[in-house]
Amino acid sequence: MDMNVIGLHIHELRNQSRFIEASVDILNQSMEKEAAIGVFFALQNIMLGTNQIARMLWTPRKGGRERAKALRQTLDLPEKYPLNNENILSLVDHADEANDQWINQSKDQYILYDFIGDIATSPHKEVETRNIYRAFDTNSKIYTFRGIGFNLEALLKAIADISTRVNQIHARLYPDQWEEVKEDKPEAAKEVPEAAKEVKEIAEEKAAPEPAPKETRAKKTAVKKEAATDK
Repeated sequence: MDMNVIGLHIHELRNQSRFIEASVDILNQSMEKEAAIGVFFALQNIMLGTNQIARMLWTPRKGGRERAKALRQTLDLPEKYPLNNENILSLVDHADEANDQWINQSKDQYILYDFIGDIATSPHKEVETRNIYRAFDTNSKIYTFRGIGFNLEALLKAIADISTRVNQIHARLYPDQWEEVKEDKPEAAKEVPEAAKEVKEIAEEKAAPEPAPKETRAKKTAVKKEAATDK
């Protein structure tokens, strides 16, 4: 693949990594402020960015496999990788149909909707994962969306690794951009390369600082009834 084309993909991978880093900051701030809507906003952005990166590097589409392979070779990434996961790759595919399927399979079940906290010590500890629409377990750091759990720390570690590789290639392809950053803001000379490291540290140490926002209600009811809402 032409290096100019690879360079454009590298630039977009870098952008997506930085978007995720910014979303982690929002997540931490929202947890500290007990702002549930901010927590779920940040988690959604993290997952969308992760989906974009995964699709660029491990697309299931036949037409994109050559591009994905070339990018993995450029970044020295293996095909087998945490982000090469069907649940991540298909996260936003046919979202309306996925919602219909979840609603149908959860009918008359004990469901959990928009929950933040330690599920194991909550009144909802018996709920099955498949009957959770959206929840963030502050103890296990598992984000569950539409019945599928994602280990947030593991995902952020994988993103940090990719971000480091992308920054190294990006700096070689676009040295002028990095020089401009140094000239405009000397402090930023280390800020950009270390961004991935910061994400990893946040994932390991600050992914869910206490106190957590108050949990929302879950009801043993049909999905068609009003779901619990966040504060």
